[in-house]
Amino acid sequence: MPCVINPDIYKEVETFSQLFATATPFPHVVIDNFLDESLANALINDFPKNSSMHRSHHYLFTNKHELPFWSSISESFHLLHQELLSNQFRSFVSSVSGEDLFMDSQFYGDLHQGTDQGFLNMHTDFSLHPLRDNWVHRLNVMIYLNKNWQQEYGGYLRLRAGLNGESQDISPAFNRCIFMLSNDTTYHGYSRLNLPENVTRKCIVVNFYKEEPVDKVPPRRLTKWDSQEQGFIFKEQFTELYNSLTSLKNRLLRVK
Repeated sequence: MPCVINPDIYKEVETFSQLFATATPFPHVVIDNFLDESLANALINDFPKNSSMHRSHHYLFTNKHELPFWSSISESFHLLHQELLSNQFRSFVSSVSGEDLFMDSQFYGDLHQGTDQGFLNMHTDFSLHPLRDNWVHRLNVMIYLNKNWQQEYGGYLRLRAGLNGESQDISPAFNRCIFMLSNDTTYHGYSRLNLPENVTRKCIVVNFYKEEPVDKVPPRRLTKWDSQEQGFIFKEQFTELYNSLTSLKNRLLRVK
């Protein structure tokens, strides 16, 4: 099998585990040169056009395109999917995070692509697997595929602890991977993009879960948007209504 993840990454598991546990504003770790470079370049070449991806359904709070079930796009994406599902990578993720985590082979995440003027407002992610009541969403693994990313492009990933905690900005640089804890206080997003023609912000997002006993499972919730950081009054007011409606939708339909 061709090399997928840079083999040196696995050798540094103890270092990454310490960085994850001590990171601020909440547990995360940045891993550069994550993939074998030839595979990373192949993923860029195979990355789908926006025309074949759908616009995020959170229209008011984000402007980006998404595509689930990406493992069948090409051989490079299939290889990555298989590696992320492997026992070796599961063990690596669990060791870094300090929890026994796993990826679902079917509901594993999305491709994200942002174009000029795209954005993603601050939010926390869904709490539980869409179909399993005791699979808690505990970690996001994000792989960025953006060569020669410039500061003036914007689009830096912003991490923030809670509604008013400290924050950190991270460049979505080429072949950079971020492990990020996911719970009801791990807010994240990115500001409006300012991109030249033919440049997009490309990211692979994979969700990892932890199976918990029923008495330790948090309430089921969908994506929750920050009502305090929006830019104008209508949007601020609508956020509270939107969050309430998505909670109701979740109880009725049990969907992500």
